[in-house]
Amino acid sequence: MYLLGIAELAIYNFFKGDFAMTRPKPFSEALQFVNPAMAYISGTLLLLAVLAFFLNRYRFIALSVIAALVFLLATTRHIYNLWQDSINAYKSLWLIGGAFLIMTTLPELKKYKKEVLWANLVVLFLFFVDCGFAHFLYTDFVKDLIMPFIPFHLFWTYFAAICLLAGGLGLLIPATQKLAALLSGIQIAGWFVLLHVPRALTFHGDEWIGVGEALAISGICFMIYCLLSEKNQNDANLAPSI
Repeated sequence: MYLLGIAELAIYNFFKGDFAMTRPKPFSEALQFVNPAMAYISGTLLLLAVLAFFLNRYRFIALSVIAALVFLLATTRHIYNLWQDSINAYKSLWLIGGAFLIMTTLPELKKYKKEVLWANLVVLFLFFVDCGFAHFLYTDFVKDLIMPFIPFHLFWTYFAAICLLAGGLGLLIPATQKLAALLSGIQIAGWFVLLHVPRALTFHGDEWIGVGEALAISGICFMIYCLLSEKNQNDANLAPSI
């Protein structure tokens, strides 16, 4: 799911003529001439990286390319703009984190699994809490994002806000981490189906960014759930028998 989300965002680069992931602010006018070439080159590299991973070739290099491109072409632009759009800025961090999560499944990098997992949990906590509060601060904007065929827009706006806050906090509490990761992944996968895909098909344009991002972050949540389950199983195997 994460890699398919990356691939969708990479394809949209060609249509947008800029690096689409996380909606970084445009370059200054003096540098905007690089946008089309940057979009085509980065999109091609991202697609090649995804393809290489699925073909089981150069997986470490492929994931490093994904992480490096997101950092150089998205995260640095958010930093340059003083993190003004914090929600999209955090998106760039969890897109990088997703690549590192997959890296820890490679034999030579398994020893870093715990550190990478915790870094992802912290980033998602910050992102979910930021999004949750944004639902309360910008209620009118958020409820208008919900498609007309879904009733009770205001209720779902507040419900989603509470779920985001609960999910973010749950990711930091060891006893609830697995459940929070699983439910957050299900919630965002639901948004992928009920919100982002219908909006993209209806309104086109940058709505397609939400499709890839929702698919990627739901995949990250499910990866975290699986890694936490694996960790708990390993801890149980190491526990003394009674």
